[in-house]
Order: sequence, then structure tokens, then C-alpha cells
Amino acid sequence: MRQVVLPGPGRCEIVDQDEPRGGPGHVTVDVGVSVLSPGTERAILLDQPTAGSRFPEFPGYMAAGTVRGGPGFPPGARVAVRRARHADVAVVPARYVRAVPDRVPPADAAIWQLALTALHGLETGGQVAGEGVTVIGQGLLGVITRRLAAALGAPRVRAVAATAARTWTCRTEPSTVFGKPGPPDGGASLVVDATGSGPGLAVAIDSAAEGGRVVLLGSPRTEQADVPLQRLHDRRLDLRGAHVSQLAEKDEERLGDLFFSLLEQRRFTVRDVLADYPAHKAPEVYRRLADDRAFVSAALHWDAPRPAPGRHALAVRPLRFALLGCGDIGIEDAKALAAADEAELTACHDPVGELAEETAARFGGRREPSVRALLARPDVDVVVIATPHDTHEPLLAEALAAGKHVLLEKPVAQDLAAARRMTELAQSGPRRTGVLFPTRTDPRFRRARAAIAAGEIGEPLGAATTYFTDKPAAYFHGGISGRASSTWRLSEDRAGGGFLIMNLIHQIDAVRALLGREPDRVYAETAPSTTVAAPGIEDVVSIVLRFGAAIATLTGSASVAGGRGMRTHIWGEKGGIQLTPDYRLTLRGTPGPAESPPAGPPPTAIDLRTWAFTRFARAVHDGTPVDVSLADGLRTQAVVAAAYASARLGRAVSPARLLEGGAP
Repeated sequence: MRQVVLPGPGRCEIVDQDEPRGGPGHVTVDVGVSVLSPGTERAILLDQPTAGSRFPEFPGYMAAGTVRGGPGFPPGARVAVRRARHADVAVVPARYVRAVPDRVPPADAAIWQLALTALHGLETGGQVAGEGVTVIGQGLLGVITRRLAAALGAPRVRAVAATAARTWTCRTEPSTVFGKPGPPDGGASLVVDATGSGPGLAVAIDSAAEGGRVVLLGSPRTEQADVPLQRLHDRRLDLRGAHVSQLAEKDEERLGDLFFSLLEQRRFTVRDVLADYPAHKAPEVYRRLADDRAFVSAALHWDAPRPAPGRHALAVRPLRFALLGCGDIGIEDAKALAAADEAELTACHDPVGELAEETAARFGGRREPSVRALLARPDVDVVVIATPHDTHEPLLAEALAAGKHVLLEKPVAQDLAAARRMTELAQSGPRRTGVLFPTRTDPRFRRARAAIAAGEIGEPLGAATTYFTDKPAAYFHGGISGRASSTWRLSEDRAGGGFLIMNLIHQIDAVRALLGREPDRVYAETAPSTTVAAPGIEDVVSIVLRFGAAIATLTGSASVAGGRGMRTHIWGEKGGIQLTPDYRLTLRGTPGPAESPPAGPPPTAIDLRTWAFTRFARAVHDGTPVDVSLADGLRTQAVVAAAYASARLGRAVSPARLLEGGAP
């Protein structure tokens, strides 16, 4: 099995170990995710006095996965595991394993142990519904404590920390106010100190109301600390200690029931403060744990693909990425960069500073106050541009002038003229540039492209793709996530259009690449959005593309109730291929599919972006072509421009003519 080991202070490795043998009453679990306990594991990593480190150390105690075997659980059952090291297999007594309800995310379930600690602390403090709570310390235990306090009825929660580095964790908590140390007005009747330090205790005492309760939560992080007994006496404060080791087994069961009930009701989560990393990037995570004050914790994914064979041995230095734009798509790019091989996030910038702070805190790097400051950093190799479409051209020019490689979110630009200028600029310099069309990395797409190129379906005759989704009106003001408030999606001048250039462009790019040629002509019809009033922002789109003898149809809309996403089919003289939702190759005259979908779920959107960043990094390292060059992206943009012109003129339009600068 694979396991995290700390061979000495400040060092982390992934090693292969023999699987532990379970005795009677033990359960064997294939671990999908394990979550760092930052306070304990930082103390061990840095060999702090109270940690009692005995290197080599095998850290970790929170995980979730599926049962392989053991009493009380059927094989394949989803479970959370206490006392599980960071490894892809855990063997523990059955009392440390608990079934996880279907709707509960594994990483949320994995923090069961720390949740017991927090719930025990709140119970020890005598929390009652309607009572405000102050939590000192905003590491993972502090975040868990304050969110559980809110879920249990605290109408207001005050989060206190020595620095503002973790204020970003409060962004999704409407009842939480982040404050610096100091006595608040009146104080709180219940204060929980989750720091394990002497200074934290002093702040907790100052934050309590006269006659209030102060709870010391978890393990101490210093060998000794001054306890202000006189102040405790004079202010009639009740000081109480709470450690999970004090819990009886029946109380563990009772508090566990409460925790998983809150998870199942979706009244509690910490998914938004955990950075997702594939397990083989654990050394990078522990470096952040040691040095990054804004870092809260990470989820190590043991079921994530390993690096490509042979790449580890090359000891390739990760390509250092910077992110411009930390909104709806930018945060997805940051997640993908954390998981990508041979890549790491070192800097980010957004006009809304809080978004950049959160992105850097979760996924690494540092927030920069301006584009100029970001581009001036010598430790930035690649700039990812994830900003509104009309900003792509000036940002590309600045990044290339600064000597950076550039990867653009699609489309190249808001219109064909800007895209043409950008392509010419990119081709005039030595740096690598590309456009992010994640579908190009999808294994289903790549298998279909190889099958078509090998002639398995014969000469292509047609393709049909549909994309039906249902976006609320709020999307146009803040994207899917609502992270960044902006109206650029409502402006034809800024966005270039609506559903066609925002969404259906992915399918246009995929069909072009699958057929291996450019369309001769384009005919399109569009209808305006009924969700929002925005001139030039279409919602319903239907396109016919003529590729010689082959005809492709693409239809989509963002206002389809119950829309089932993307469906793509391509066929030829000998057979056909269904790409999505499941890949199937069917040959004429052969009963049943000639090739069925592989086992396992289809890739997620983050998977596709992760692979795109890995492939771009390898293209730069190896000097090989990128997946989608700006010239390639320009040809897709020409099809989009031809579709808009066709819808406006009511006739077919040639993309090649537009590329040459001719009139439609």
C-alpha cells in the first residue's frame, strides 16, 4: 500500500508499505480520501515539544472510503474511519468505522474525529440554542467548532484569530463575524479556545462575559503556559477542559449520531475550506502546512491517478502557474492546478482581493495586489487568464511581454478581430500559448478521435450534439457559484454573446477536432434569453455545419427545465460512436456495442481541467505541441462568428472567408 511518512523534521515522502494485517473484529477499508489534522500534524512535522515525535512518523487519523471486508459492514459500504493513517488502506477495530449516508461527501465524513472533539467541547461548555459563541483560533478545529455551534442554534458566532490570514473561511457563514483579539462589547457567555496555547487562553478569557464559561478544546501545543487564576476568579469565569479521550464509548456514539445527522441534513460542511490534492502530492501539502499561515487543511485523494510512468524519475521541476481571475472559473482552475502533475499554483490576482486571498489560502501561492506585481514575479512560468472575454487581449499582451507562457480560458476573445490579433501576437514570440478546451482531454473524446482517425466507423457522415441545461437568472450576475458579482455576461460587447460563445463553443471545438477538418459553411438560428433582458445575449441556439459530405447539427439552451447536459453522437459508413454520457462504439452488422464504456464513473469537470494543466506543463517541459493552440482556438472562434453572422443574415456563412478578413 502507499502511505505518507515523515522521515524527519520538516520532511515528507510517499512510500510503499506492506498492508497491515487485521485481527478479529477489525475492518479493512480501501481509503478514498484522508484529511489532515493540521494542529497535530504540524506539531509532529516541526517536532514541537508536545508532539512527542518519534521519527519516522506515519501521520493521520481521519479518512473515508469503502469496506473491503470485516464484521458489521457489507463489502463496498461507504464508511468514515477514525485512527486511519494517511494511506490507501486502513485496518482498524470496527468501533472506529462508521457508515456514511449516501448524500454525505467523503471528506466531510472523514473529519468525524475532530467533529467529536468540537461537539464534546460545545457540550462541555453547556451551549444552548439562541446563545452566541466565540471561538478562539481558526485552524480546522476552530472552523469545525464555530460551524457546528451555528448548526446547533448559535445565532451569532465570533471568530477570533491573531491574524486576518483566514478571514476567507467565513465567507460562506452568514452568522459569523471575524475579529482580532481584544475584549468585545459585553463579551460572550460561551468562549471556546481551539488554539491549545497560552496566548490563546488569555484571549479567550478577555473575550468572555462576566460569569461566562471558557472551554479549553483539544490538545495543548506548548509545554507550559501562564494561567491567569486571579482574573478567572475576579471575573467569576468557569474554565472547563474538553478532550475527545474523555468521552465514553456511548457518548462517542451519541455525538457521532448527531454529527452525521447534521451532515445528512446539509447543515454542516467543511468542503469549502479543504484543498483537494492527489495523494502523491502530499510533500507539497506538508510544505504548505509548515509555512502557509492562510492554509487550513487538505484532503488527500488516494483514488486519484498516479503520475505517468517514468515522470517521477525525471524529477521534473513543477511548472509554476499564476492565475488571473479567481471567480467562477478561476477557483475551478485553482482546484485543478492543485491536483495536476508537474504544475503548482504560485500566485493569483483578482480585482476583488478577497477572492484571490481565498484562492491562495486554499490552493497555494500568494495573492498579488495587481497584474503588474504578479507578472513581475520571477517564480511565475505560466499565466492562466480566467477573466471576462474582453480582457483577454490586453492581459495576453502583458503576460507575453513579461516573458510568460499563457493558457487562456475559452474563447480566445470576445470577437474574431481581437482573436486574430491575439493569435498573430502569440505566433510572433517564443513563449507557448494555448486555449483551455477541457473536452480535448476527456478519455471518451480521445478514444473517439483515435477510432475515427483509424477508420473504424468509415468515412464520417454526420454528427449530432445537444447541450441542454437550466441556468438561473442569478448566473448572469455571478456565474454558477455566485462567487463574483458582475454583469459582464449581460453585455454583448464584453462577452461577445450568450449561450453560443459561452457554452456551445465547446461542442463546436470538439466536432471540428473529431472530424479533423474545418466546416465549409455554417447555418444558424438563435433566440434571445427569456431568463434575463439583455440585447444580444442569445439563449436558444441551433447550428448546422457542413464538412464536405458530412453534416453536423448542434443544438443547445440554458433554459431547459430538467436539461440533461451534453449528448454527442457521430456516425459513418461502418458504424457510430456515442461519446456522452457513456462511450460506445457500434459497428454495422455487429450485434451490440463493439466497445463498451470502461468501469467507473465518467471524469468530472475538475478531472478534465487537471489533465489539461498537466498536459500543458508537459508540453512546455518537453517542447511538444499544446492540445489547443491559439491558431486552433481562432478557427473555432471563426465558426462561432460565422454562426452569429448566419443568424443575423438568415443564410449560410463561410468561416474561412471570415478568417481571411472577408465579409460574411
